[in-house]
Amino acid sequence: MIALMRQILKKMHVPLYLHSKSKHVFSVHQHVIMLVLRQYESKSYESFVEWLEVSTEITQMLGMKTIPHYTTLQKAAARLSDILLHVAIGRFIGLVCPDKIFAGADATGFEDRHAASYYTYRACLVRSYTKLSAGSDMKTQLVIAVVIRHNSTGHEIKLFPKIFEEVTTVATPWIFVLDMGYDAEWVHQMIRRHQIVSMIPVRKKSDTIGRTKGRYRKQMRRGFDESLYHQRNKCETIFSVIKRRFGSEIKSYNGIMKERELLYRVLAYNCHRMCMISALLWMISMQPFFA
Repeated sequence: MIALMRQILKKMHVPLYLHSKSKHVFSVHQHVIMLVLRQYESKSYESFVEWLEVSTEITQMLGMKTIPHYTTLQKAAARLSDILLHVAIGRFIGLVCPDKIFAGADATGFEDRHAASYYTYRACLVRSYTKLSAGSDMKTQLVIAVVIRHNSTGHEIKLFPKIFEEVTTVATPWIFVLDMGYDAEWVHQMIRRHQIVSMIPVRKKSDTIGRTKGRYRKQMRRGFDESLYHQRNKCETIFSVIKRRFGSEIKSYNGIMKERELLYRVLAYNCHRMCMISALLWMISMQPFFA
């Protein structure tokens, strides 16, 4: 994971230090990698620093001469730009799939657990949450682009133009699969305008084709491909892995820090997924030797 994040940051031409007159104790690369590892280990800032004190091999691989204070990581997380993290998320897909991708998108929510469940119930408080919309590649199950909104009460279809723009900026899909919640003629038109196949099931399957409005929605009624659409289930798999492996709760209080915490969590997931893909490719390449 450390070597992979270094490769991504070097491809992005991220400088080691933001200012020539800074202390130069820890580089930007070291800060980003430590914040990603913190999400991978699902630890708080204090416990992560304690973990680094006994993880001598990790500190040697990072090239650190001293262990940072936990406030150093907090300040680094607040200082580093969101744009850097968004670009880093999109760079993973280019390492394994330079051609056209099988794209899909969906949304999920993360809880803000700052009060006990019993206290929330007794005080009649409404739990807040953060919505994460993610565009992913269904073959590699890598997240390509994310859009984050806090306490979003609107339907997730409102975030589709933004996530579609982010995905097409990073990669070129040949198909885009979405669930029934995105069934709208303007969504089909937006996708088909870029010469991309749209695969979205129609809500009311009981209606006849004549009662279905829209040119592309009628095409879905006539030639809907179940085998292609079922690949969309991998969007749910991605969210399930992120929540089970790295947690479904957000520990930050500030809205900006909540967004960055989720961005680092998505980076940790992409690193985890890339390591699994690399191990699988290595096992396939070694099969003739074992045979």
